Amino acid sequence: METLRYKEPGMKQYWPSSTISPESAEERADMGTAADFWQMQVFDGPASETINGRMSMLGVLIGLIGEWTTGLGLMEQTADHPLIVFGSFLLISFASYAPIARGYTRKEPYANHLLGFNWTPRAENWNGRIAMLGFAGMVLTEWITGVNTLQAWGLQGINFPGL
Repeated sequence: METLRYKEPGMKQYWPSSTISPESAEERADMGTAADFWQMQVFDGPASETINGRMSMLGVLIGLIGEWTTGLGLMEQTADHPLIVFGSFLLISFASYAPIARGYTRKEPYANHLLGFNWTPRAENWNGRIAMLGFAGMVLTEWITGVNTLQAWGLQGINFPGL
């Protein structure tokens, strides 16, 4: 673990992210209890992808439900409810840090077969990556078109004020 965290064992000088090989990046992502708080945050660390993926999955789901029910886009929903967005981020972050601090990693050899689906850390990572792309696509669609995602794709009518 020392060779994954520091340039030289015993030294407190971290490897820069640009010098990490794919093999050591995989190992660093699964450091377990050997990771301190700051090592959890690095680009290939155990917390960053997990938290961003979970937030994106929640953001896409709640964002589309909010668009469908209110007609407001993601930016308007966030502006109307900033404390709920921030509170959700804190809740998911703390819920994600707790298992990491106890030593669990993204590659735990378990699978939950709830409702006939295989819920594994690998599946969660891929679902999170797809959700991150989806969330970015929703934001970009709203920015380019000026309407929410459902309206831009013709799935919801556009109500123009004054007409």
